[in-house]
Amino acid sequence: MDLKQQQELLRKYQQGTATPKEKEWVENWYNAFDTLEPAPVEKTITPADGKVMHAAILKNIRKGKVLQLWQRVASVAAVLVLMLLGAYYQFKSNNTPPSYAYLTSGKGQHLKVILPDSSSLWLNENTKLKYTRNGFGKKNREIWIESGEAYFDVKRNERLPFIVHSGQLETKVLGTAFNVKRSSQYPEIQVSVIRGKVQVSSSAATLALLTKGKQVTYDTLRAKHEVSNINPDYATAWQVPAINLERASFHELAEAYYSLYNLRLSAGRNEIKNNRYTLTLDKQLSGETALEIIAAIHQLKHRKENGKIVLH
Repeated sequence: MDLKQQQELLRKYQQGTATPKEKEWVENWYNAFDTLEPAPVEKTITPADGKVMHAAILKNIRKGKVLQLWQRVASVAAVLVLMLLGAYYQFKSNNTPPSYAYLTSGKGQHLKVILPDSSSLWLNENTKLKYTRNGFGKKNREIWIESGEAYFDVKRNERLPFIVHSGQLETKVLGTAFNVKRSSQYPEIQVSVIRGKVQVSSSAATLALLTKGKQVTYDTLRAKHEVSNINPDYATAWQVPAINLERASFHELAEAYYSLYNLRLSAGRNEIKNNRYTLTLDKQLSGETALEIIAAIHQLKHRKENGKIVLH
């Protein structure tokens, strides 16, 4: 078979008009193509013709197999790319320092904020806190109180607990209202529940499961805590212009005074703890003036001792 006949056979093979015997000859010839010894030019196919033949055979003989293989390779490659991209962004996410939004209230300033998850937050004066800027309400709901006091009215989300970090304590809720006070005057942290249920933990263990009207006070120096009953209105007296106390116990009075003036009241005698107190504490009154009114109700005196106000 001369070159012209070979080219004609190749053309028929490309066009799909070759007989089964002719197809077999082309395929066998192609399989032996790389092992053929050089021959005189007039009796063989040129390199250019070989390339044409090579491409044609790949296109016509193995088209299905090649495409199938390519589709598999492409699928694996796509999955690999996605995996690598996922790993990259996971690595980037894990190694990128979190960004925080800071909220600060000055002296005499109360600040109300609606958080990204629609929860409400009130800051007492001289309070500083932060929360994660990206992903709050979608990936997490975490807040850090660095100093001061804040009241939270949390939108319920069973998938994402609302967590408040205040020094050594962590307060976790799903949806409720509570107050957290990280005192700058005393070595204590206080969590008071206004509505619902909260879990308060230290790094060591769960300290308390609190419901409405319950409060935990944690001594940061001794790592001790105490759970007590409260009147929620008195424990959050700082939120309103004035608080009316009606036959309040000494404990309730002390809570309201602490909320308003950040100073602890202490009873110098046991009988003072049994007294009842009816009065109005107004924010416009100074702490000293309010103390004079309290002492006058039962003809008491007061002194400052170890950072506390002692009635005697």
